[in-house]
Amino acid sequence: MQSVYDKRRENLRRLITQWGGPTSLAKKLGHSNGSYIAQLAGPRPSREVSEKVAREIEQNLGLPVGWLDQAHPAGSHQLNDEALTECVKAVATVLRDVGLRPDPETYGNLVQLVYDRLKLTGRLDEQHIQKLTALIRGSGR
Repeated sequence: MQSVYDKRRENLRRLITQWGGPTSLAKKLGHSNGSYIAQLAGPRPSREVSEKVAREIEQNLGLPVGWLDQAHPAGSHQLNDEALTECVKAVATVLRDVGLRPDPETYGNLVQLVYDRLKLTGRLDEQHIQKLTALIRGSGR
């Protein structure tokens, strides 16, 4: 049976892959480089992913509390063209409802962020989309 520390490390490794490597994930989490992440989940980790660290990672990535502590079988959030289509529709609907028409690059970035979150959590989160569009509204786009 896997310990909670093993599950956290395995899930952190999944996040490292999803975010494009330890440096990219570290920057998303507010660190200047990937060495801390490598200490937690690299090939030869020297630190455990503690309760405090796990909750901070989940909070910073918008994951549900306890996500790192749960086993996520490979392919459990396998996505397909239908999932991407649902992300595009959901973003378009929220943008229409709030009266925004962002440029194509901004729209593409929104869809990518929503799709990334869907890959992490396995569900489409309309509140997340609304928060993202509020950021666009605040930037004047």
